[in-house]
Amino acid sequence: MTDEKFQTDDSPGECTTTESFTDHDIEDGSTLIQRSYYRLAEADRTEFEPTEPFFDALESAFLWAYLGTVRESGVPDHVEAAIDDARAHTVAEFADRPDADLRTDVIPAFYRHLADFHCAYR
Repeated sequence: MTDEKFQTDDSPGECTTTESFTDHDIEDGSTLIQRSYYRLAEADRTEFEPTEPFFDALESAFLWAYLGTVRESGVPDHVEAAIDDARAHTVAEFADRPDADLRTDVIPAFYRHLADFHCAYR
């Protein structure tokens, strides 16, 4: 995971991929990465497949990981938008990499894209 910094008009200071979700009381984004992976593993999805059903499962796993981590009910619009854009970028990034590792490549890339968009949208 990179520690790139983003400045948005709406947020004071810097926004990093690690701290992107601090406004939702998630101090470290690695929590969301781990919980997303474990949700996929519980559903017997431990191998990456560059297919639409796989990305549906990844998106669902992240949403449930997010909802299980935050105190708020529901998913804010800006988080949903960040998820949609992160999914599109992850699909493009791994379209020709069917041998990518789910745990070390795909989920961290998905989260990195998601955090980047979240920093921009919040």
